[in-house]
Amino acid sequence: MAIPESQLDTWSHQGSVTQSRDTYKAIRNALNSGGAYAGKDYEIFLQGSYGNDTNVYSESDVDVVILLHDTYAFDLTNLPALEQGAFNNGTENATYRHADFKRDVLRALEKSFGSDAVDGNKAIAVKANGTRRKAD
Repeated sequence: MAIPESQLDTWSHQGSVTQSRDTYKAIRNALNSGGAYAGKDYEIFLQGSYGNDTNVYSESDVDVVILLHDTYAFDLTNLPALEQGAFNNGTENATYRHADFKRDVLRALEKSFGSDAVDGNKAIAVKANGTRRKAD
């Protein structure tokens, strides 16, 4: 079955740039509105199809990243005991962990979007609503 020319034309044009831009702005504002991570070193940026201008009509969500620079994870299992000791003597355990950060991001999004902010396995989704596109 052939694909109609009109469908190919629709697919060949970039998706809703205005809605995607407004969705990103709303989420960025919600994330910058404070919360327990205010004052920490983080940045917010786009990722995925909207971020690299390849989103297509009616098929794309807005992928927003909030990256925390203030914590890190490590694996010492391959280091000899002496080097593990040196590492442990020179570092402090993080007091603000990934789980804390994800919880606080979810709270900030719930404050702005209510039950439209949904905690997922890997990411937090914000449901589409009115002119807002789906985002995660």
